[in-house]
Amino acid sequence: MERPEIIINVASSLDGVIASDKGALFLSTTEDWVRVHELRNSVDAILVGVNTIITDNPMLTIRYVKPKSPPPFRVILDSNGRIPLNSKVLKNQKVNKTLVFVSEKCSEEKKEEIAKSKTDVIAVSEDEKSGFLNLKSILEILKSKYNINKILVEGGSTIITQFLKNNLIDRMYVFYFPAFAGGINAKHLFSEKVIEDISTAPQLKITNIEELEEGFLVSLILDKR
Repeated sequence: MERPEIIINVASSLDGVIASDKGALFLSTTEDWVRVHELRNSVDAILVGVNTIITDNPMLTIRYVKPKSPPPFRVILDSNGRIPLNSKVLKNQKVNKTLVFVSEKCSEEKKEEIAKSKTDVIAVSEDEKSGFLNLKSILEILKSKYNINKILVEGGSTIITQFLKNNLIDRMYVFYFPAFAGGINAKHLFSEKVIEDISTAPQLKITNIEELEEGFLVSLILDKR
């Protein structure tokens, strides 16, 4: 299957923490936020998991720079239809279109409630091994039905981990803020049981390291060796 280009962007502490159990940590500097919105402005869709919507309620729109027209789709992965109906991403669908992917097991009642906001609600199968939504099916739909060729994955931890585990990545940007956040109640950049044999872990190749204000940006690509 020819899939869209996948770009992962995330801000992290030095010990790999990107959020607490209460929501995102504000690790990006102003300079990095401008970079992120320029990156958003270069893609066809911005993708996050429903936990990010529940805890942070982001708009997932373009700021800091002049937005392109039409703006990127907002794509939400929400197996059980848990997205709050007053979420910012469900508003103003005429300007900023949102697509919500749910499991085929999600109730018709929940799908109909979400669809009242004029949001497209799309049911897909779950992966037999992981139990998560089938990412390959989602990417195929996004490309074939919505002509989405480039996707920015912004979180959260579970979603980023699934893309990495399935090698569904072309580029990745990690902004490291020089602080330690701690591990208790933390959401980590890669939320997987520790891999004892590091040779079996998802392998990335560093292409650039750049200092940005108080932190530094690491640019990576998938190591296809």
